[in-house]
Parts: sequence; structure tokens; C-alpha cells
Amino acid sequence: MPDPKICILVLNWNGVDDTIECIHSLKKVTTNNSEIVVIDNGSSDDSVQRIRQQFGDVKIIELESNLFYGGGNNAGLDWAQNHDFDYVVFLNNDTTVEPDFLEPLLAGFEYTQGIGGGAPLMCYSAVPELIWYGGGQVNLWTGVVEHLHIRKNVSKLEIKPMITDYITGCCLMMPTKLAVELGGFDLSFKMYGEDVDLSLRARAAGYKLLFVPESKIYHKVSASVGGEFAFSKLKRKLSGLLRIFATHAKWYQWISILLFQLIFSIKYVFIYLKNRTSSGNRAGAES
Repeated sequence: MPDPKICILVLNWNGVDDTIECIHSLKKVTTNNSEIVVIDNGSSDDSVQRIRQQFGDVKIIELESNLFYGGGNNAGLDWAQNHDFDYVVFLNNDTTVEPDFLEPLLAGFEYTQGIGGGAPLMCYSAVPELIWYGGGQVNLWTGVVEHLHIRKNVSKLEIKPMITDYITGCCLMMPTKLAVELGGFDLSFKMYGEDVDLSLRARAAGYKLLFVPESKIYHKVSASVGGEFAFSKLKRKLSGLLRIFATHAKWYQWISILLFQLIFSIKYVFIYLKNRTSSGNRAGAES
């Protein structure tokens, strides 16, 4: 039986340096029958020219304008379907991968029944021993969507494969046929939340999502939008979260979400004021 064909989709928008570094790491991948495809999302810099100069054998899909995360990756998904790939990997361009990262993911699909998506362990590029994504949790009663084990030292944890609530779009592997049947990414999401939405739709269709820590990649967190805690990112994340809950939460869960978030906000403000008062008292004592 021939090896499954795997299409690795790397979305680029004016991020050629990161994309080139990502491709260099992908060139070392040990899995047979995998192909790198770069989707250029209407870049205004010299991305396409530089990628072609360095990697003449890498397929580049050139889009006329920026279709954002969902639209760009959907264009790549269409190409993968038309070229009979068995699996697609949606991979952020600001990542690097271990050479064997695909094998454990592929094994998860082959040996675990009902798997619709696979995710690797994702660590910070700048601090490789710290986890950025170790599985994901979605709670439609509290409104909490979060990465598990974030900022914890990977060497101090015993992390095992597990079924997870969602897979971050930083690196998401899925059977091409299923991704197409689900309609790809929802284009009403512009930058954040598309991955959670796709994960929830896969689960609603009866599939499970598998986190595979034996597979490992590294992420330059939010290098393209100005940092992990950039205001613009937080604003887009909030917009994405609201759309997720509007799409997937029941009306009675909205009541629960609002109550939980109100209590959380009051608690946060109380802690903030307490810390501010303590800082003021210390400053007064020192003077």
C-alpha cells in the first residue's frame, strides 16, 4: 500500500524571512510523499521572488489579495483536493518543525479510530523548553478557550497523547476529504477563531481530535502581529471568541458565559486594585 500523500500548506503574507526559515525546516522532513505548498496571500513585498529563488521546487499559489487566514488556507485546500492529497497540514509560516514531526501525527490517524484532526506539541521558538500548546480546552458554559500546559516546562511534565477539544491553526493536520466536507475554514472569521470553529464542527460531525506530543514544532508566537499581548491581537481574539460562542453556544449557555465572565471581571478588577494599593503603600514606605 503506497504512503499517504500529505500536502503541507504554509500561508505567507509579507513574512518571507519566517517563511524561508519554515521551508528550510520542512526540507528536512523524513516522511515520504509529503509536498510543501506556499500560499502567498497577496504579499506586497518580494516574498514570491525570494521563495522562488531559494526553493525552485516548492509550489507557490499566488493570490491577488489578502484573503486572511481562512481564505488563504481554503485556496490551498482546494489545490490539495484537486491534486489527490490524502492529508493536509495547515502550518503557520512562523514555525519550524522537527524532521520527524509528521510520522506520529500520521500514526494517530492510522491506529486510532474516528480521528478527524491531529496536533503536535508546540513550544516557543525563543524558549524551546516552554510549551505554547499542549492540547486545547473549550468550555461553552464559561466562555473559556485556552491552550493547556501553556508556559510550562516540557521536561517537568509527563505529557501523553489525548483527545483534545480543539486544535490551534498554527499546525493542524486533517484528512483532505474531511476538511472539504466541513467546508474548510469559515470566512466570517478574519484572523482568530477559525481553528476553534473548524475543530468544533469536526467534533459535531462525530470526529475526535488527537493531541500527539511525540510530534513537535516550534512557534515564533505572534511574530506577524506584534507580539503575544499586542492590543490588536487581543481585539481580534475577542471578536473571534464572540463569533465562536454566537455560532456554537446555546442561548442558555450564553447566560452562563455572561455570568461567569462578569464574576471573572469583578475578581480581576479587585485583584488589580489590591495590587495597585499594595504597590502604592510600598512606594510610600520606601520614601
